[in-house]
Amino acid sequence: STSPAANAPTPLDGLKLLLVEDQLIIALEVETVLAENGANSVLTAATAAEALRILATEQPDVAVLDVNLGMSTSIPVAHELVRRGIPFVFATGYGDSTQIPPELKGQIVVRKPYDSATLMDALSKLRAG
Repeated sequence: STSPAANAPTPLDGLKLLLVEDQLIIALEVETVLAENGANSVLTAATAAEALRILATEQPDVAVLDVNLGMSTSIPVAHELVRRGIPFVFATGYGDSTQIPPELKGQIVVRKPYDSATLMDALSKLRAG
């Protein structure tokens, strides 16, 4: 027998996501979670520069930005997403939220390590908002 959930629309049904994450293992885990929740495609970038290059040709529906990208941050990407009206969530490890500038403090922040339920909840809020 099929569970009723099998036919329920997935939270990310058909969406194109931008994931900015500098740690490959984490990026792969998040991509899997996003795909399992119906994401149509996930564009992954390890640096802000790479993400901005992707944004030059792609129009994602939503984005997940790891704030701390090793030697840099995803803040330039956040500003570009705001400019283009693309909703996003920040992901932060311990203490990283200090890197979020005041004008972006209103964004939803999810904690790393990622919890898939929390991430899906945040992305569902973005879609609803």
